[in-house]
Amino acid sequence: MSQVSKRVIAVGFTGQSGAANMLKHALSGAFEITFVGSPLVHDQIGRGETIVLGRDYDYESESGFAAVNKAVHNGSNLLIIGPPGRGFPPAWQELSGVTPLEAKSDGEWFFKLSGGSSLTQRLPAEFAGAGALTILKVHDGCEPLLATSVAFHDHPTAAIKLFPSSAVCTIGLNPTSPNISEDLALIVRRAASMTSRPAIKSLAKTLGVAIVGYGPHGGMGYYHGKAVTDVDGLCLTAVVDSDGDRRKAAEQEFPDVRAYRTLEELVKDGDFDIAVVATPPISHAEISMALLEAGKHVISEKPMCLTMKEANGLIAKAKADDLMLSVNQSRRWDRDFRAIAKAASEGRIGKLFNIETFVGGFEHPCRAWHSEESISGGAVFDWGSHHIDQIVQLYGSTPTMVSATQHKRVWHDVTNADQIRVHMLWEDGREAEFFQSDIAAFRKPKYFIQGTSGTIIGNYRPLMEETVSLPFGYEQHQYHHAEAPATLKLSRYESGCGLVEESLPLAKPQHLAFHRNIADHLLLGEPLAVKPESAADVIAILQAAQISGTAGARYVSLGEVQC
Repeated sequence: MSQVSKRVIAVGFTGQSGAANMLKHALSGAFEITFVGSPLVHDQIGRGETIVLGRDYDYESESGFAAVNKAVHNGSNLLIIGPPGRGFPPAWQELSGVTPLEAKSDGEWFFKLSGGSSLTQRLPAEFAGAGALTILKVHDGCEPLLATSVAFHDHPTAAIKLFPSSAVCTIGLNPTSPNISEDLALIVRRAASMTSRPAIKSLAKTLGVAIVGYGPHGGMGYYHGKAVTDVDGLCLTAVVDSDGDRRKAAEQEFPDVRAYRTLEELVKDGDFDIAVVATPPISHAEISMALLEAGKHVISEKPMCLTMKEANGLIAKAKADDLMLSVNQSRRWDRDFRAIAKAASEGRIGKLFNIETFVGGFEHPCRAWHSEESISGGAVFDWGSHHIDQIVQLYGSTPTMVSATQHKRVWHDVTNADQIRVHMLWEDGREAEFFQSDIAAFRKPKYFIQGTSGTIIGNYRPLMEETVSLPFGYEQHQYHHAEAPATLKLSRYESGCGLVEESLPLAKPQHLAFHRNIADHLLLGEPLAVKPESAADVIAILQAAQISGTAGARYVSLGEVQC
């Protein structure tokens, strides 16, 4: 697993679950957050770290101010979330560049972008957030970030003051709702990440994107093409496919695209910045390496490759040449998974110790390359790339041992296993299972997740489209069962009451979040959402499962596949 890059000291969040959850969500993965209950003291702050102050911080403490003030001038970023309407001494006003004015009650507020700071670049012009609001007065030398309409007048509600090697960001919203604003969380993450006065690349630049391997009419090539054309800062420039009909389809679906027959022709042209590798898995490593060697940023379809040797080589090459390498782990943004991850991070079912996921049914597998083991890598590399990635994301670490059982009993015209069950064990006794089957006449739940105080279950929901038309009359079309978000329920044990069950609402949609993050990363320096190291963690598990499944289901240590 990749290591955290920066430490965050959070003070004044006692009982502030909404603000604390926003902070955890915003800084998840890239920061190590330490919540401090007592007043901040000098020796708790290290040079260059980020300090976050909540509503309950004691702003009257002179020693606390002295420690924070010194840290800011030594290079530590400071975030003030939900400043008090009163009790904000002049010294804090000078340091932050704002004076808190009127405090509003808890409610839903709509924020508009204000000023031209890098913290608000590429955000929607307006977004909502819930909580208690404090209106700010912004002083000279401080730049407004957000404004909120109250009684038909716009008032500053977030601002930033820049120092030579740090920044102080004040956000007037104190979140009290579990519905955390993703856009506000992004501003928090950007403020925590600032290391100096921002030197952001020009947003006038548009990154050219080429797709290698084009699946038309709803295939992965078309999917990436549509995503690229719909995300600001990205532009589809080229497509590569050896099949003439596919090249023709690409030219029809994207009239401005240039179509090439070979990768060599594309690289020779060179007029692109990013390449999407959407070919069958067996070729991912070779094509990705060729593109990295050509000096291009690379997005690979999942899986990134089929072995850890290939993964390590790709990561080393990208790092050596300062190039981006990422993998389209798009299921991290599924609404059901994000709802589960949020509930788990909030401790709503206690500490996780068992995660089970399932995908499948009883039907003939597709007869394309997906079902051919020599091309796909085997059954586990398809849906397993997504489900095992989700398991690792929930646990925050990789297992130590992996075992897999597989069956080949019904579909003999394809070489992938009909059914595979992957069991994972963690060093502390936690476990997980991924189960994929083409011979399961009743579907198991998509998710069955146990914690020390409750359980989450997610059941597949059939998605049917019905039409009546002339001359055909009634028709119905059933979509793949995994396309609709699962219906989620959470049941937890409460002393003196027993089991209490509730429906778990889906997370809000985040359309094209993966592609937006790619653009934000390359244009604004945003952290990469899917780092290649996290994709390699999944490859190690998949490779171990493939070995185990063909070797009598013995447990395979991840250490056996790391070379």
